[in-house]
Amino acid sequence: MRIEIVEDYKELSKRLGTIILEELKKEGAIVLPSGDTPLGAYEYVLEEFKLNPFEIKATIFGLDEWCGLDRDDEGSCQYYMHKYLFDKLPLKDGQVIEFNAKALDLKEECQKMNQVIEKVKNFNLVVLGIGMNGHLGLNEPGTSFEKNAQIVNLSQRTKEVAQKYFKNKQKLEKGITLGIKNFLDAKKLILVAAGKKKKEIVKKIIESDVSEEIPATAAKLHNNSILLMDRLCID
Repeated sequence: MRIEIVEDYKELSKRLGTIILEELKKEGAIVLPSGDTPLGAYEYVLEEFKLNPFEIKATIFGLDEWCGLDRDDEGSCQYYMHKYLFDKLPLKDGQVIEFNAKALDLKEECQKMNQVIEKVKNFNLVVLGIGMNGHLGLNEPGTSFEKNAQIVNLSQRTKEVAQKYFKNKQKLEKGITLGIKNFLDAKKLILVAAGKKKKEIVKKIIESDVSEEIPATAAKLHNNSILLMDRLCID
């Protein structure tokens, strides 16, 4: 895992946005996260795309979702991605593939997603924010690195942090998410962190051995992974 430190959030957003733009031009699949950290990168992507439009060839996979919610629910992961990125790009039907977190059989939904990913010829990029407890997607501490898409029980920390995305208190118990094995199968894996609030977990990731108790350390198993952060994460 290569560590890359940029001066500030603006520079981080430009760096990540530039990578995403290049991958959008390629045939193959990418995975992009919701959350506060990548928002600046998505704004950069949209600004640059408006100045220099191109044919988007990549297929974008949704990373995760709160069980029982979908893109119509304000505060959901899909709502966020469509509001801040997908709906502002000229994407074709079928170019975004997401979980149906309202499906009656969520295990079957995971199987469907894994089957689609297995058929992808070029799984080019996975971008992941880092949870306050080191989770990736919704893969909480203790999750096996051998898991593909799965249903997870949310940690108390995740439930509490997630409330900031909702206007009213939301009862969250489970999530559906791509698994760490999915992430490790990608050609390039990027973890992003910004701000002083991520300083403690970033330090743990850097200094710890690979451990399922800190899911983000799985990036150390990947031969083309980057931990991208701004200087506030270490100063």
